[in-house]
Amino acid sequence: MTHTQLIDFFPSENSVLDRMLLVSPEMFHQLLEKSVHKCRMFLLITRGSITIKKNISTMRVEANHLVDMLAWEPTYFESISDDLVAWCLLPNYLFTNESLDGMKPADSELFKDRLSISMLGLSGEECAVMDRQLNMLHEALVDTGHFYRIELCRSYFRSFMLEYGNIVLHKRNAGFRTSEVETRQDQITRSFLKLVWKHYLAEHNVEFYADSLCLSTKHLSRVIREKLGKTPYSVIRDELLQRAVYLLKNPKMSIQDISTELHFSEMAAFCKFFKKNKEMSPSAFRRRECGYPEST
Repeated sequence: MTHTQLIDFFPSENSVLDRMLLVSPEMFHQLLEKSVHKCRMFLLITRGSITIKKNISTMRVEANHLVDMLAWEPTYFESISDDLVAWCLLPNYLFTNESLDGMKPADSELFKDRLSISMLGLSGEECAVMDRQLNMLHEALVDTGHFYRIELCRSYFRSFMLEYGNIVLHKRNAGFRTSEVETRQDQITRSFLKLVWKHYLAEHNVEFYADSLCLSTKHLSRVIREKLGKTPYSVIRDELLQRAVYLLKNPKMSIQDISTELHFSEMAAFCKFFKKNKEMSPSAFRRRECGYPEST
């Protein structure tokens, strides 16, 4: 399941628009035997354990651990213990960027990207701090009538990331080192996905991303094919389609408005793109999936 599909799967009070999802301990069991990909994911385990499978490797996460991963490849929740108490936080890049811009004195770019420590062991006190942050975020989320709900959620997410950063920096200063090795291909893939999530609305061409990474389109295509099993354009296309589907479910937006937001040169170009990939026009999608007619 992608970030958008996960948001649609859980009740609306668990998410902020299409930008952030928080799965509370009471709902965590619904992730069992689900595959998650194309999103950043934080897992905080306060009790019990979970087993996650990523490709052919399996990772067991015990209590008092915080996992931070960019799950561009399918990550499967294989098993959970009966006594599990855990949180799953999934922010997209836009929500992260909105929440952390101007963050001082820490280097905000460090926290917008995936940190080098992907599975962090916590003391009981550190785990309680992070659990408290997620509880505050959860309380803000479920208060759907609050006039400043989204602003509060950004603030509590920022607070979560600041506490996380504080723990990471203290551990680094104490000499903590991770054994994880990130290859050059991993770095390229991570940077490409980060750029796509930031610019896909306006930039539809692979050349933009290759130029931004100082790579040839051929080299970028080879790396992305090897790591993700698809072309760079397919990644961009899938993001556009997910956003288009999300916007088409909003009856207040016309197809012309959606075409403009997705930066197509004209509405006809958007309709052609959508029909080619969904095998139906945007209007037909609205009639079939949403149950209402559409005027352009």
